[in-house]
Amino acid sequence: MLDTVYVDIRHMNFWFGVYGFQDKSCNDEITIYSDANMTNTLGYFEITTHESLTHLIKYQLDDEEDGSFKREIEKFLNDDSQIFYSYIYPRDDEDLLHQVSHFAPLNRKNHKPIYIDMWTKLSDELDINEIKKCAKILVKEFLHENILNIKIVDIPTYDETKESYEKDYGPINAPKQ
Repeated sequence: MLDTVYVDIRHMNFWFGVYGFQDKSCNDEITIYSDANMTNTLGYFEITTHESLTHLIKYQLDDEEDGSFKREIEKFLNDDSQIFYSYIYPRDDEDLLHQVSHFAPLNRKNHKPIYIDMWTKLSDELDINEIKKCAKILVKEFLHENILNIKIVDIPTYDETKESYEKDYGPINAPKQ
């Protein structure tokens, strides 16, 4: 039985928002580990807020090419559910090697997904507390564990984040307030 899991947040953009260099993130990927050294991966997930989904259907998805995915998002945005899981299942033999190792629903071919995206209406944007809240839900849903503690690992310092931001976007005048 786990009482603590360790979460690594993949993208620096998340930290740019945390430290005020840009708006907070509305979408990010996390890896959940059973150990602080990040040697035992429990799962890998994407977390997407309703704000990000709204932007996606308005500006990025094509009605013709992405019609069914767009309708799936619109259905979620317009119903009463707070959380929905979008699954990507193996498309070819190589993908079969990348099925998740934890509990997840099987498709018609009895394959587990290779990718799980948690859509959430619990918050407009992601901060450390929202990531922890979502991680706790994901661990309960897919690992069947009720954990007590979530620790974020590899948190960059303010200066490291500023340096990364300036490398990616150029010099900044002052953090956003």
